Amino acid sequence: MFDRPLAKCPNLLGGLGLLAAGALATSAPQEAHASTWGCQVILCLATPGSPTTYAECVPPITKLWKTLALGGSFPSCSEGGVSAKTKKLSKTLYYVKSTQSDGTTSAYLINTKTSTVTTIGQ
Repeated sequence: MFDRPLAKCPNLLGGLGLLAAGALATSAPQEAHASTWGCQVILCLATPGSPTTYAECVPPITKLWKTLALGGSFPSCSEGGVSAKTKKLSKTLYYVKSTQSDGTTSAYLINTKTSTVTTIGQ
C-alpha cells in the first residue's frame, strides 16, 4: 500500500533518513572539546588524577611544561565562559584558579620542576 507513494517520492526516504540521523546525533552524549590551547590545558588540568590521563591531553600539557620552563606565561581561555587566573609564586611554581560560567571554581598548584599538578581545596 505504501510502496507506490514512496516509490514516487524517493527524496522523502532520503529526507526521513537525514532527519533520523540528525536526531540520533543530537541525542548522543558529546565529548568536551576545546579549540584553543589554553582551554585544552584547563580541561586537562580538571581531569581527576593526572592532567595527562587521556592521550589527547599529553600534547597540550607537554607544551605547557615547556612554555612555563622557558619563562613563558600561562595560556588563557575565554571559551565557553571559562576564565583562568594565574599567579607565579616562584620560578617553578604557579597558582591557577579557573572559574566556570556557573560560578564553580577549581584551583591548582603547578610545579614545572617536577611536572606535577596539585588540586587545592577540593
